[in-house]
Amino acid sequence: MEESQRKLNDSISNMAATLHRDYLRRIYGDAFNCSFRCTEDPTMDPLKFSQCVEKCSSRISNAEQAMSQEMQTVQDRLMRCIRSCEDKAKDSGDKDTNRLQSGFESCVVNCASEIQQLLPKIQNRISDQLKRF
Repeated sequence: MEESQRKLNDSISNMAATLHRDYLRRIYGDAFNCSFRCTEDPTMDPLKFSQCVEKCSSRISNAEQAMSQEMQTVQDRLMRCIRSCEDKAKDSGDKDTNRLQSGFESCVVNCASEIQQLLPKIQNRISDQLKRF
């Protein structure tokens, strides 16, 4: 069970790193360049300057929020699956705790495998969202 959990965590970390490298860094760079351009107008009053910088950084916030929401969806999906495993173990009526534990662990490993198989689709979905920023 620990091996499947480690494998899933590694895959999710790799996916996040790839998305960061391929999309978020560009979005950050664009936002920083945009903010720098706000400083180039010495006649801009402080309020307009603040609004300019805030507008530039809003793309970062929106992109990070989109990515966080997708990652939370993955976590929620995994937790629902694990809760289903718990329910199956409780509902089995089996009194043998070793068999219950084994069945539960097998179910949880399947949950991790299901999520693992979905990660390429999830990464594509996040990529499509981040391309818009």
